[in-house]
Amino acid sequence: MSNISAQKVIVVCDFSERMKEVIVHGVRMADILKKELCLIATWKDKTQKKQVQDKMIRTSQSLKSNLPEMQISSLLLQGSLRDNMFKLADEYDAVLVVLHQADIKFGLKAFRESNIGFLFVNGSSPEYLQYKNVLVPLDYRKASKENALWASYLGRFNKANIHVVYAKETNNEELGKLNQNLVFIRKFLASLNVSCQLIAGKSNSWGIFDETLINAAEWNGDVMVFAGSTNISLIDFIIGLPEEKIIRKAGNLPILIINPLRDTCILCD
Repeated sequence: MSNISAQKVIVVCDFSERMKEVIVHGVRMADILKKELCLIATWKDKTQKKQVQDKMIRTSQSLKSNLPEMQISSLLLQGSLRDNMFKLADEYDAVLVVLHQADIKFGLKAFRESNIGFLFVNGSSPEYLQYKNVLVPLDYRKASKENALWASYLGRFNKANIHVVYAKETNNEELGKLNQNLVFIRKFLASLNVSCQLIAGKSNSWGIFDETLINAAEWNGDVMVFAGSTNISLIDFIIGLPEEKIIRKAGNLPILIINPLRDTCILCD
């Protein structure tokens, strides 16, 4: 790799037709954040490694010829994405993982081991490549504050407008927690001179994610950012985590999720 210490936007490659969509979004995010674009692929045995290596070389060379000014690297890793999350963050300085919505199953398994943001994408329509209108559903969980950091990156580096859609709570304790989160995110974004619009939701904290998704087109949202689950039970693994359901229903809307159970990776300016 050309610069192993540079922070990287990771694009997960499976060399299917849909991989092109993931690369397009990865390139866009790397450009916005001014980070190195790193293509990764995993392998299980030596035969597969050789096949993957040949495909990676062709893909990498094509990208470099079309994007000569972008720093692009590639990496082959043995095992699954989940097996390599610590290595990607600690050794290769990854700050964001981009993968296809269809890869949600193994993607979320890796996400739960990660302090890196995960961006799930589907399609490459121009309106969903702007990353200019960031939808942030806000609930009463303390973890909901984590949304502010990635929203601020898009606000600072891409001059994006942040739309904070806050829940409607009637329980006094939950309302108090929600208001604390609201005050925090407003002050945090204001301190960075990031544009922020507050939208009063009609749903409680459990429904605010669905409400945000349903109204995304009306609000011209081109990405949705939120913190994943904080309490995961056996039933969640059976019926699916809330973030899994949102990603499956997102259509072409990119979904960027943060793991609230780990300290979020910080981007270097």
